[in-house]
Amino acid sequence: MRDLRPTVGLSQLLDAAGVGPDSAIRVTGSGALFALLWLHRRGYADVGCLHAGQRAPGDEADALLAAHTATVERLSDLLHRGPQVRQGGIIIVQTRSGEGGAQAVLTFHRHGFELVRRLPGSHRDVLVARRTLEFRQAA
Repeated sequence: MRDLRPTVGLSQLLDAAGVGPDSAIRVTGSGALFALLWLHRRGYADVGCLHAGQRAPGDEADALLAAHTATVERLSDLLHRGPQVRQGGIIIVQTRSGEGGAQAVLTFHRHGFELVRRLPGSHRDVLVARRTLEFRQAA
């Protein structure tokens, strides 16, 4: 049976997206503490945790890592609360296998992001999207 797990690691994804050890990275979700510790151990200095749906106080990060598996609805909710990353920054999120298709692309697009990479897996897809537009929250 063919192994369908992504063959690219998180460090490689961050590096390919231009996010380095000095970049501001925010982590949210049920796996945030583990991800924060993992990133710190690998030399990422400016890493912080956010409660789900909350913005980082006073700054926009270079990258947001959603350390949980998100449905398209949960992704939409996360993005609706604000971009959380600077223009040109990235968001990395996992979805259930098969949910990273057209619906996710549309959800990202509605919130000013462009899907730049999709790594399909047997149980989860990893999506990387870059913020391309100013986000304007509805009144």
